[in-house]
Amino acid sequence: MKLPSILNLVTDDLAVDLGTSRTRVFARGRGIVVNEPSLLAYDTPTREVVAVGLEALELEGRASEDIHIISPLQDGVVADSTFAGKLLEHYIRKARDGRSTISRRVLISIAADASDIEHYALRYAAKEANVSNVHFINKGIVAILGSGVDPDDQRATLVVDVGAGTTTIAAMVHNHLIFTRTLRVGGNDMDTALIDMIKQNHNLLVGPRTAERVKIELGCAVPLDQEQTTMVKGRSTIGGNPEMAVVNSIEIHEAIEPIVARIVNSVQDALEALPPEASGDIYDRGMVLGGGASLLAGFDERLMKETELAVQLTESPQRAVIRGLGLLFENPLALRRAIIKSEQ
Repeated sequence: MKLPSILNLVTDDLAVDLGTSRTRVFARGRGIVVNEPSLLAYDTPTREVVAVGLEALELEGRASEDIHIISPLQDGVVADSTFAGKLLEHYIRKARDGRSTISRRVLISIAADASDIEHYALRYAAKEANVSNVHFINKGIVAILGSGVDPDDQRATLVVDVGAGTTTIAAMVHNHLIFTRTLRVGGNDMDTALIDMIKQNHNLLVGPRTAERVKIELGCAVPLDQEQTTMVKGRSTIGGNPEMAVVNSIEIHEAIEPIVARIVNSVQDALEALPPEASGDIYDRGMVLGGGASLLAGFDERLMKETELAVQLTESPQRAVIRGLGLLFENPLALRRAIIKSEQ
């Protein structure tokens, strides 16, 4: 085998969207090679990791008392550096697929306004994962690139990326980010609100998977024209036995409405903060929606009504950030501008 081929084998470029809900890894030249839940299960007495990703998800709600299942990231922030490192190490190893033991570069998206503590926690996690050459990338820029926006466009573009733990609002003109804001709220907050509502209204304990199903089935950012219902199963808060309840679309809408309203209000605040010429561009072309939680029924309709702007949902919105990270490998100028300098 020729030397250049060997070098290519051991120096894969990787990009990681380490999300609250899912972790996605892009390998240069191969595309998205990992797309799994940001979950791990560990034995409480020993803190030994027993399952990661899909395997940990299968244990959720079914594991013994000694097995604890967590996401090491909360609201887009590393909550447990050690376990985040183990999660990152597992997925980077899986992305390499035996092809290499080192990576020339690893790009990891992070909120532009992340604190020094958040930077340290993520860098510690990368160190735990045996990643030394890591660059933190402005999530606002990659959310825009991944939404199909031409970075050289002379007119302003506004992108709203609603993820599981955070909502990123960003605007770009000709490869320059002119506005970015991170809201620590997203789809997981809707799930939590539904869990609380079902407990309060129906005396029933349900898990995140059931809450997410309810959100997908009947969750809506605007009231439904006709009331609909769905059945949920869980554990009674009164007798402790397995029970079932019927939940209706009205109480579901009321439960998630404060989260939806907070996101919409933040978008309106962002529009008011834009420079006048950029505002004119966005008035003409509207905004682009990305992120998995943007798929909530009626969310685009709600934004259009509240802002009086056109709203376009990007293709595969759940993958907008990882697509944007992958595109940076082919755009050195955008990559240089996307690297958050404070981490160097």
